This record gives sequence, C-alpha cells and structure tokens, in this order.
Amino acid sequence: MSYADFTYYSTEFLGNAIAEADFPRLALRASAQIDNITFNRAAAIITADEPEADVTAIKNATCAIAEEIQRQESNDNVDGIASESQGRYSVSYSANSSRSRTNQQKIEDAAKLWLNSTELMFPGFSYGEYGNEGDDDT
Repeated sequence: MSYADFTYYSTEFLGNAIAEADFPRLALRASAQIDNITFNRAAAIITADEPEADVTAIKNATCAIAEEIQRQESNDNVDGIASESQGRYSVSYSANSSRSRTNQQKIEDAAKLWLNSTELMFPGFSYGEYGNEGDDDT
C-alpha cells in the first residue's frame, strides 16, 4: 500500500520531479521505508481516524522519499566519483560529493523533515500504544 498517490504528489506536495508512470513504483518503495522508519506505526495512522496533521506528514514524507529514491536511481555520478584510474589505483571525488552520507541516511533525512514533529519515529513504546492504559499488571 502506498501512502500517497500521484494526484496528492502533484497537487498537494506540488512535486514535479517524478513522472506519473514512475510514481506508483517509487511511492510503494517510499511507503515501505516509512513503515521501517516508523516501526509500522504509519499504517495504523493512515487506516485509523487519526489527526489529519499526522496523515499529511506521512503523505509528504512518502513524496519526499520517493523523490530521493528516484535521485539515487538516476545518479550518474556514483558516490561522487569524478574520475578513477586502474594502474596505481587513483580515485578523485567531485567537489560536492555526498559520499559521507549513505543512501539510507539520505532517505531518513527526507523522512525526518516531515515526521520529526510527530511521535511516529520514536523508537520506544508510547503509553497506551498497545492498549495497556490503566493496566496495573504491567
């Protein structure tokens, strides 16, 4: 399940970097990344009657991650390498190399822009998250 569709991407997120034909594939992969980053909490937010702000944040994060995935797929300058030799091995990196950031870190950065203001990325358990409010036995 994708958390955003192309209509949302083009009209609400105001994106124009992804073609309509490519969006379903990229959004599906982005949604899987969001599930991973949010410990599967995003799916519960989308399907339940949760605050609209959280739903919007999830959809925006989906669009941002989809754009980042596309950027990674189409990156011609892999790892910022400008030139490479074989004899006496030599590598030169471009001036704006982002080699220090992994692809996964770039995806997480794209998500954090939209999801940091929510509790979805919290790595622990929120009170009542699993229905244990008022349980004295826990």
